[in-house]
Amino acid sequence: MNIEQMESYLKKIRSIQGCKVVIDENEDIEEIHIVSDLRRNPKQILRDIEAVLISEFNISIDYKKISIAQVNGDAVHNESDPRLKLKIIEYNNNGSNIEVRVVLEKCGHTYESSMSGINTSSNINRILGNTVLKAVEEFCEVQDVFVFEDARKVSLSNVEVIVVSISSNYQNREEIYTGSAKIGNDVKQALARATMDAINRHIIQLTS
Repeated sequence: MNIEQMESYLKKIRSIQGCKVVIDENEDIEEIHIVSDLRRNPKQILRDIEAVLISEFNISIDYKKISIAQVNGDAVHNESDPRLKLKIIEYNNNGSNIEVRVVLEKCGHTYESSMSGINTSSNINRILGNTVLKAVEEFCEVQDVFVFEDARKVSLSNVEVIVVSISSNYQNREEIYTGSAKIGNDVKQALARATMDAINRHIIQLTS
């Protein structure tokens, strides 16, 4: 068993900062010690560890042998901007239908989603907003939490701004979030940024 290779694979898992695999005299895994940052739930990290061991090494291990210590590491505190960022918006116009692809980024990792629907101006807004939200859910490792509800253009001090409302249903608790962004030269880009503005501050409850 190549322990160094196993440790190297496990360190590639998001949020893991350190790893030590301990084997017994029969070269069976006795313990796995993990150090991670606080960006992900330990259960999510544990699930990824089990998946890597099975897929890459064909090893199934009792989860009780895996210990995860979470720390406020320097990698977390040194992030200049810890929020998810909008990286790519792409449109594929097929006449009556349109497909929207969104890629978000955080700390070098990307989270992608795509959706399609009828090509009308109001529906494009809903498709774009919900595609952004699906990418956020991929980052949070949840499903069917956010729904894009509405968007409005407003003028404030002669500046065009787009305001969006997002509904959330998480752990049987319903909430409405709002966000805004200056429109500038691209309304769709502003709508995506407003959607991110609405939920970025609330993402922590889904990843804690």
